[in-house]
Amino acid sequence: MSKKRNKRQDKKPDFLADLNAGILDDLTERGRISNAAGLAGELTELEEVTDICGLRFNGYLAKIETKRPSGIIDEIIVAFTEAAVDRGKTGDGLRLENYFLPGSRLLISGRQQALKDFKSGKVLVFILAEYIGLSPKAMLQNDIALVGELKYKPTHRETPRGKRISDIFVEVKNVLTGTSCYIPCICWQENADEVAGWLPGDKVKLLGRCQSREYMKDAETGREVKTVYEISVSFIKRTGEAGNEIKDNHK
Repeated sequence: MSKKRNKRQDKKPDFLADLNAGILDDLTERGRISNAAGLAGELTELEEVTDICGLRFNGYLAKIETKRPSGIIDEIIVAFTEAAVDRGKTGDGLRLENYFLPGSRLLISGRQQALKDFKSGKVLVFILAEYIGLSPKAMLQNDIALVGELKYKPTHRETPRGKRISDIFVEVKNVLTGTSCYIPCICWQENADEVAGWLPGDKVKLLGRCQSREYMKDAETGREVKTVYEISVSFIKRTGEAGNEIKDNHK
């Protein structure tokens, strides 16, 4: 028996990677959709708005909580208009705040977006919902699939606990402006090592989940608690380098 055959037999299949690739293909309909978000969680806040980060938007901003497998709660911001709301039969004639009550489980589909407020300099990372409705029996869900390009060179670092991290920004279409927006994503361990050497303009596709995390920041009034919203990446693949396509073995 040849050494080549032995090596092939000893290699274990990566079932998790194959599973994630399959989910990614399903969410993006095998590349026909470049940005897909599926979410189910509990409503904690609902606000009617006339703008988002200074951009005119007549609709609502909601905060949704959903739980990670580890039990940690993530807060996710969702923007939507009345056209996206599925009221069913029971919601006819009710004001939305009397129909979407705190604690309601909502099922949401849409696209991941980011928008900068040029007055404050803050960036809002949110899901722009194309569908949102009550779904009391829906299983908790938090899936984001993106196909786009790296905007900046990845930043690779290690946490005090020894976890390796790479921060990336993926450029996708901004649905509200027709231009581009940059989605902050965080890769872990082997994924972090893999993307560390990638370059701006590289084409990627990834699967992850919306994540919120708090950190302390020094301010004039003392140390303040800030919240970061980003995509925690579970699967990522580079599909092109500076305009050169790479064969995708998952298709």
